[in-house]
Amino acid sequence: MPERRRTMPRWLPAAAAALAAWLAAGCSSTIHLQAKQVSPLPPGRNTTLVAGVGRADITPRPGMPTTGYATNGNSGQGFRTRLYARVIYLKSPGNRPVALVQCDLLSGSELVHRRLAELVAATTDLDPGGIVMSGTHTHTGPGNLLGSNFYVMHAGNAGGLDPAFLDFVTGQIANAIIDAYNDRRPAKIAAGSAEVYGFTRNRSITAYRANKNADPEKAGDIRRAVNPAMHVVRVDCLDGKTGAYRPVAALTSFSIHGTSVPSRNTLYSADVYAYMERELEWEIARRHGGARFVHAVVNGTHADNAPDCAGDGCRGYRDARRLGLGLGEKAVALFDSLEPKLRAGVEVRSALREVDHYEAGAIDGIAVCDPPRVGNPLLAGAGDGGPTPVLSAMPFFREGSRRWVFTGGCQGNKRIALWPLQSLILPRGEFPHAITYQAVQLGDVVLLPLPYEVTMEAGRRIAEAAETSARAGGMGAGTKFVVVSVSNGYTGYCTTPEEYGEQRYEGGHTLYGPNTQPFVAAQAARLAGDLARTGEVRDAPGERTFILTKKTFYRDYDAPKGPRAAVAEPAPCRDEGGEECRAFRWADVPPSLIDLHRRLVSIEYSENGTTWLPLAVKGIRVDDDGYDLSVAFTGEITDADLAIYETRWYNPETIDGRWYRFRIEPRQGQGALFSKAFR
Repeated sequence: MPERRRTMPRWLPAAAAALAAWLAAGCSSTIHLQAKQVSPLPPGRNTTLVAGVGRADITPRPGMPTTGYATNGNSGQGFRTRLYARVIYLKSPGNRPVALVQCDLLSGSELVHRRLAELVAATTDLDPGGIVMSGTHTHTGPGNLLGSNFYVMHAGNAGGLDPAFLDFVTGQIANAIIDAYNDRRPAKIAAGSAEVYGFTRNRSITAYRANKNADPEKAGDIRRAVNPAMHVVRVDCLDGKTGAYRPVAALTSFSIHGTSVPSRNTLYSADVYAYMERELEWEIARRHGGARFVHAVVNGTHADNAPDCAGDGCRGYRDARRLGLGLGEKAVALFDSLEPKLRAGVEVRSALREVDHYEAGAIDGIAVCDPPRVGNPLLAGAGDGGPTPVLSAMPFFREGSRRWVFTGGCQGNKRIALWPLQSLILPRGEFPHAITYQAVQLGDVVLLPLPYEVTMEAGRRIAEAAETSARAGGMGAGTKFVVVSVSNGYTGYCTTPEEYGEQRYEGGHTLYGPNTQPFVAAQAARLAGDLARTGEVRDAPGERTFILTKKTFYRDYDAPKGPRAAVAEPAPCRDEGGEECRAFRWADVPPSLIDLHRRLVSIEYSENGTTWLPLAVKGIRVDDDGYDLSVAFTGEITDADLAIYETRWYNPETIDGRWYRFRIEPRQGQGALFSKAFR
């Protein structure tokens, strides 16, 4: 009889890779970062509502990992859409101020949130309880900023906190907050909502159907089993020149996953939000002569709400553009409808409580699991975003792989990844456990920022519990409660107990077990009730130490020894999603000096080939602040220590008789560079 050949199990390489990644965390250096609460300036004595706005570019250098697709993602080599932090400062008479900070990142960060409060205390009247840091939840933005080592190491394609990157992001956002504070003027606000279908679908319909109160109509249609609510808060400020109020800001909440752009992408972008943000910003700029306006878009209960793309899924920027432009149009219409409702006599106040799930893991008889645990479906990845090769198709790992026996433990149906080794590979202290709960009242709207990805039904239950408690505390019956996911930190997912029992990706990533949603709802309810009864709440330790793995991604390069120059003149191109483009390559200063957070590329046009003017489409200049000009480092360094870059102009204008050219802005003493003209 011939000898039977032993083959390696198909699942072993993927499992070994995951294990090696986790073990690598223990071999790196650590950094201790202490955040202290610093007393801010005394609140101003305004007699009317005041508001101000700020904006900062937080686009990093090439080479930062992107976060959301974990090991399936790629480090960013440039950007398709710039990443911004947008800030809306609000203060009503007699109350402490609030700063709504929206960032084109996967999530808010407990580390960044605390640091921002420190950085702005000396020059503003903001304390940590008044600062809300929310992410859009783009999966193609830089990560490695979160406050727990588990997510610093495993949420992106490479792990570790780069102190230089942290300083860059916190410095830029702090400047935007200070700008918003200094910009404060008499203001009026209004809030409203509308149902918007046609842009999202439920990516985990079997889990939704398991809910005891699932809507039968929604349960039968993945495009109806979504949270369709678009909420907009409009802010107008007094114009000192005209004496009239004009629009300065909007905060929009909508529930959609940031996964229109797939994991193979290598450019930073705000995904669908980039288009949504800019459409309203540009519309107001056209109406008001280019006046400054910020459109801060935050995510709602998006955990099971994916972008609605046809066929075999989203095809990248083409679908992000289609969805984003449509949502932007809806936001403009809702924003306009709020003008008659604007008023100054509104109350703005906030409440914040930090709860350590290890020290206070129960409320009202509801307890969460200690320690938290990763489930097998998390390792397999989400089907619509970035499924992990091999693991996503394997029994016991793929979505829906729940435990049928020995379910009496705290984690219930969850198949614990690499059990019983997980506690050795992922120590209890690595997980996020000091959780920030917050409630912010803006007139007749109360925002509930949470550091979770919250499913549609989980969010509904949390908002309902908070509303009931706040009304019992005396808050008006007409107040609307809006859950804002991925704010002030990141703690994975929050599913209902019924959804958790299905153990799809969302349940596998609900770290604290099946009681997570009831526990969060009880905490949100208590905080909302306290806000209603006492006005404002500040309940958090004065100091916090973050122990994280340190790594350098912001590498330095040798200084260039020659002038910038064209490498390949403009030529037609097409991306994999089908968008037509023009590409131009040039040699320039290395990535450590290129400053991607400053405008670099724009398009000029000429009618006669000699006189050149900045190109504008529908009144908006065509440059890399928009969504149709990309910039990427090719990875090549010349013998003169110059880096090779490529810029692409997508969906280019083509008007008969016109010539076009790329303009590259000066950098590090190098003058402006122009491509050859093309038609």
